[in-house]
Amino acid sequence: MINKLKNNSKIKIISLLSAIVVWMYVMAIVDPEETKLFENIPVTITNKNELNEKDLIIYPEKDLTTNIYVTGKLSNLKKITKDDIDVYGQIDNPIEGSNEIYLKVSTSQRVNYDFKNPVMIVTLEKIINEEKSIKVDITGSGKNNVDNILLEDNIDKVSVFGPRSLVNEVKKVVGTIEVDGKLNDFSQSIKLEPVDANGKVVEGVELETNSVNAHITLLTQKTVPITLKLSDNAESDINYTMSQNTVTIKGKKDIVDSINNIETQPVNLSEILPGISKDVYLQVPSGVTIDAKYITIKRNSEDDILAEYTYTAQDVEIRNNTENIDKTKINIPDNIKVSIEYLQSIGSINKDDIKLYIDLNEVSLKDNTCKIKYESTYEIKKISIDPDTVTIEKSEV
Repeated sequence: MINKLKNNSKIKIISLLSAIVVWMYVMAIVDPEETKLFENIPVTITNKNELNEKDLIIYPEKDLTTNIYVTGKLSNLKKITKDDIDVYGQIDNPIEGSNEIYLKVSTSQRVNYDFKNPVMIVTLEKIINEEKSIKVDITGSGKNNVDNILLEDNIDKVSVFGPRSLVNEVKKVVGTIEVDGKLNDFSQSIKLEPVDANGKVVEGVELETNSVNAHITLLTQKTVPITLKLSDNAESDINYTMSQNTVTIKGKKDIVDSINNIETQPVNLSEILPGISKDVYLQVPSGVTIDAKYITIKRNSEDDILAEYTYTAQDVEIRNNTENIDKTKINIPDNIKVSIEYLQSIGSINKDDIKLYIDLNEVSLKDNTCKIKYESTYEIKKISIDPDTVTIEKSEV
């Protein structure tokens, strides 16, 4: 009986050992240990607050990633994804320039890790702040009409923030104003951009303000008559024609407003033969520009034209009736003959080109009469107005 029990015990021990051997074999063969490479795992810097406090930033910017080897049982490796791997590191004693990050890893899986490169090198740059000059570029068909650009609060510089190397690239801050079809002064918000020496926008920096309000003052334009300046007053009876009678001047408003005409350089008409043309330069006042540098003068033949027109009382304008004289007291003839003589070169002068009027500020106290006068945009050599007098009836006291 005792021998039988001993034999059974041996059998049990042998079976147990056999089971252990089989289990170890199965575990080694069926679930082997393997190594897997995970690439481009993001790296977290744990002391970013310290970098911010020291005004340091990683530049040039780069994606902080690393490659890591993971070793473990196949069954465990199959459960691991990139999201399960947390790689981090700290920049000890960060300074401007090259810095080392010693990488570490944490995961909940039962595996071993080995970095392809356990140390990462990053470059830190100081974040600086510098003022750069603002330059306003003007574009559009009306750019030559701009007199002055006044920026809000008279600012002429703006602060630029960013990595030292990028801020150093910024040579100026530019804004653009388009002046197209503008006739009057105007205000506009200008977008500001930092640019390098070649005018290319520098990316990666920030401006203190991205826009600024500007008030644009335009030059004033005005069309004024051209006056032929004669070297001898005796020549005023000589008939001539100018290639243009007006010119457009442009300049600051106060200067333009003070100019009523543009004179030519002195001209001696007697030296110009009839039918012959001569170029005469215009005298341009300081502070303005004109759309023509010179005009052409042509001496004409001396042929005159005679014309006669009839006006009624209703055609005569009453001016300066400051005493409110009753119109029935103003005896304007109802049949007024106007004879004129003018040069053929002028063209045709019609009745509507001659305006008759009386000025009640010029009533004669002697006989209580007032002369009939005329005005015209044309030059008339001779004029006869018949009758040429209006009688004003005295009011009864």
